[in-house]
Amino acid sequence: MQNVGQTVLSQYACSPSLNALLEGWNQCFDPAQSIENWFASIWNIETAQGYGLDVWGRIVGVSRVLRMASGQYLGFAEANDLTEQGFNTAPSYAGRVVVGDFTNCSLSDAGFRQLIYAKALANITDCSVLSLNAILRTLFAGQGDAWVEDNANMSMTYAFGFGPTDVQVSIIENAGVLPRPAGVAVFYSIRG
Repeated sequence: MQNVGQTVLSQYACSPSLNALLEGWNQCFDPAQSIENWFASIWNIETAQGYGLDVWGRIVGVSRVLRMASGQYLGFAEANDLTEQGFNTAPSYAGRVVVGDFTNCSLSDAGFRQLIYAKALANITDCSVLSLNAILRTLFAGQGDAWVEDNANMSMTYAFGFGPTDVQVSIIENAGVLPRPAGVAVFYSIRG
């Protein structure tokens, strides 16, 4: 408490023993540091860590564990996503996904924080090109250019001026955090 004296009945206000006990307890049970630690590690998303970010993930609806495709193929299905490979760089697609081609990846705190920001922004977006570009700037800050193109035929393209990592490809294509307006096809492209 900030002022213990206000909580003591007036008839005990002049008791030195009682006041000394109350002051000692107040110093022992001062929750100010605990409240500051709780605020920094859980409530403030900019400084939250571990469990705090897991709580934020449950609030916005994203999981720290992402499903990642570990196999890459040459085929038609990959022509418009970020896993496309050129000739002589990947095996031909055999028509089925092998069970071992997917692994679960747990994001680091920094990566998970970006995913939470992106999902939080996606939850309140109006799906305009301006707001989608704001989500991309937040998700890939400092990594290179990323933007949305309206193809003017009921489709749009998420374009990247850098090569995303495998984890980022999973965030982009599998996490479902990048919004898509209703009835609009989405393509992905690397331009860099």
